[in-house]
Order: sequence, then C-alpha cells, then structure tokens
Amino acid sequence: SLQHYFIQSNLRTRMEGPRVEIAPFRSISDFVTDASFTSPSVSDSSRWYNRVKQNLLYYQTNYFVIFTCVIVFYSAVNMARYLTGVFVVTLVLAALTQRHTYGIMPAAGVALLAGLFGHTPAVMYTLCSLLLPALLCFVHASLRSRNMKNKVNSAVETLRVVPTPMGHFIESLEGSISYFKVLATSDKSK
Repeated sequence: SLQHYFIQSNLRTRMEGPRVEIAPFRSISDFVTDASFTSPSVSDSSRWYNRVKQNLLYYQTNYFVIFTCVIVFYSAVNMARYLTGVFVVTLVLAALTQRHTYGIMPAAGVALLAGLFGHTPAVMYTLCSLLLPALLCFVHASLRSRNMKNKVNSAVETLRVVPTPMGHFIESLEGSISYFKVLATSDKSK
C-alpha cells in the first residue's frame, strides 16, 4: 500500500541519512570562456543575492574543483606550514564550539599560544588557502550573468527531490541568517 511505502521510505531515510546528489560538472566554455560577465546590480540586493545563489547551485561542482585545486596547491607548496595552520585553526574552532560550557577563554588561550610560539604565519597561510577560493567563487558567482540554459536547468533542478551539497549549505546558511535576524530584532525590542 501507499502508506506502507512512505513508512518504509521514511525509515530508510532515517537509517541511511539524507540522500545527496552531486551536480554535474559544467564545461569550461560554459563556466568561463563563452560566459558573459556583468557587474551585479548592487542597489537591488535581492537580485544580486538570487544571481549568486543560482550560480552557486548551478556551478557547484566547478567551485568544488576550484577549492580542491587551491587547497592542494597550498598544501603542496608548504606542507608543514599548511598542516600546522590546519592544526591550530582546528584547535581554535574546537575551543570556540565549547564556548557555552567554558567561555571564550580557551579559544583565546589557544590563539595566544599559537601566536607566542610563532604559528601566526601558518594560520594566515591556511586561512588564505580557504578564503582565496571562497573569494574567487563569490566573485565569479556575482559577475557571471545567467544565460537561458542556466535558467532552465536551475528551474528543473529546483523541482528535484534529492538536494545537492551546495543546496544543503545554502539552506543552512539561510537558516543561520534568519536566526541572527530574529536575535537582532529581539534585542532591539528589549
């Protein structure tokens, strides 16, 4: 029966976790060479946001390749500095996740000790390896005008039942932003 199917499907999803589908890799000609790049309408932030969001969803596999290439390049150039930076950043992030229990002092202590022991260049090196591809992807997504093929494909992909990794990321980011908006409005009302 139909009810039995939905119960089994729900149980399978709970046991296996949410399904994720990888988006196809877009051709280099579609991504860069045949593309039209225009400056976004900064005055209309909702259109700019929509352009960035749709381009991030459409070219997500290409952006993942950019991230991977930049990180592999940074780690190949100076592996010891990169791994030291990853270790220190991981320690700081781990201490920050425990700030509700222990306060901000453990994270500040780890950051201070890393600075005292001369690991600041390694941390900056690692942060640059993460921020550079993020900046490249954001600039491309902001400047890349959407063509008809992109718009049609995006409309079809929004009807897809199985979300993609970038879809999950954008959904969680939108949830975080709305959470902070609620916090900001509740602070103003006090």
